[in-house]
Amino acid sequence: MIIRHFLLLLALCMGPSANAQQYSTGSTDIKTAQGTLRVNSGYVSHSNAHSFHVYSFQYRPIANEAVWNQLPLLPRNDAPPVDFLVKATATADFPLRDARVRVEAGKVVLYIAELSFKDTPYDDDAAVELKRYLLKQQPDEERWVLVLDSTRRLPQGVDVAQALSTLTPR
Repeated sequence: MIIRHFLLLLALCMGPSANAQQYSTGSTDIKTAQGTLRVNSGYVSHSNAHSFHVYSFQYRPIANEAVWNQLPLLPRNDAPPVDFLVKATATADFPLRDARVRVEAGKVVLYIAELSFKDTPYDDDAAVELKRYLLKQQPDEERWVLVLDSTRRLPQGVDVAQALSTLTPR
């Protein structure tokens, strides 16, 4: 009986973590025809269910002596930079927010999936909102930014992990 309980606990502990994130701690480089996008991921530990991962994004275009550009997330082209970080958060049971970078038709695209709810993430009407950002160069300032391209609400029952793992190019 004790062995059976031990094996059950071992199986539960080895299962996938609810706090799974797209990028492991450290830096991940994604090379494109125009340059390299770097995803920096760090872990913020509170030794409880409120720990989370943070992503920041840098881009270096292919050019002589090009520098790394820290990428802000803009709600529209002419908006001032307000966010430079994306938090990947979770409950003890499932992810609440995460992000994924893809290259689609030669363009760098950032997707952020976030569970939207009224009172708690366990609400029956909770649904994932998927935001799509495009990497663009601001011609007037010669800087690179991630600009919000679209937002859509996914059908109920689709969770954050599913939303990011089943992305289809536009």
